[in-house]
Amino acid sequence: MALDFGFGFVAGVTGTIAGYPFDTVKVRLQTQTLNHRLYSGSLDCFIKIAKQESILGFYKGMSSPMIGVALINGIVFSVQNASKGLFDNPDTYTALAITGAMAGCVQAFICSPIELVKTRLQIQGIGQQRKLFALSTHLYNGPVDCLRKSYDRRGFQQGVMRGLSMTLARDIPSFAAYFPAWQFFVVHCSPTGKESDMPMYMSLIGGGFTGIAAWTVSYPFDVIKSRYQASREHVYKGVWDCAVKSFRTEGWQVFTRGFLPCTLRAIPTNAFTYPVYALLKRTFDAPRDDDSIITTPVPTTTKPVIKSKSSVPTKVKPPPPPSTSSISPIQSM
Repeated sequence: MALDFGFGFVAGVTGTIAGYPFDTVKVRLQTQTLNHRLYSGSLDCFIKIAKQESILGFYKGMSSPMIGVALINGIVFSVQNASKGLFDNPDTYTALAITGAMAGCVQAFICSPIELVKTRLQIQGIGQQRKLFALSTHLYNGPVDCLRKSYDRRGFQQGVMRGLSMTLARDIPSFAAYFPAWQFFVVHCSPTGKESDMPMYMSLIGGGFTGIAAWTVSYPFDVIKSRYQASREHVYKGVWDCAVKSFRTEGWQVFTRGFLPCTLRAIPTNAFTYPVYALLKRTFDAPRDDDSIITTPVPTTTKPVIKSKSSVPTKVKPPPPPSTSSISPIQSM
């Protein structure tokens, strides 16, 4: 489990660096409102950040998720791999969805405060936007300062853990889709159906595919989470109030705002995250009976396959020598 955590940590750092500029654009688009609209779209946001804030503007607040996302990935892969032991056949799509959901639930408690810091630092100091968000009266010097001031203002539950329920609502289905999507890609795109036999370029494509699948099923929750975490405390009574007010004022399109940069971010981020984890695991981990995370093509089943005693091959008992005792070969082993 310690190795899984270490591999996931390294993979998380790699993925964060690759996709962070797209994440900044995503958050900027998610948190702007119709009354204070700074960007007309994804491309306009990219151009304005580059012109007004330079390349460093894309990496605002990255120190927090750099360590945080690495820690989260370590938790996800450790919990998911450990929970596979609950199933006799852990590589069915249903088992992978359940173990992924368990991993997503556990890491959400670490992820929520990390993303609170990331979101507030990413939108810090962007003109009229400051009228709506906590940044108008509370500018942060860095991740630690942001956490400290959030705690001083609202305490632990309402300050530091603000948006936890939406983080859970986003990450449980997201990771429940992530691992089955990866296996689906491996089964259908690897020459032998094994992850270890898949070319590196296909692993990169597969990582991007799984990231897009995971974000597609959970993206509306991410929009509400970002808006709620970025807002001043008096703007919304809670996450449900945030969702209702956002829908009433901006329509259903608000729940898809920023989806394009999100998918663009998912491609490089996940193209490196899972393949790097799998590569490290194959290179440094001790060999196991299954030789890889995915060993054979597995059909989509509605429930995990449970082994029965009748399916285990048994040895044929040879006839005993006439002059020896009646102890069977199995008993004498």
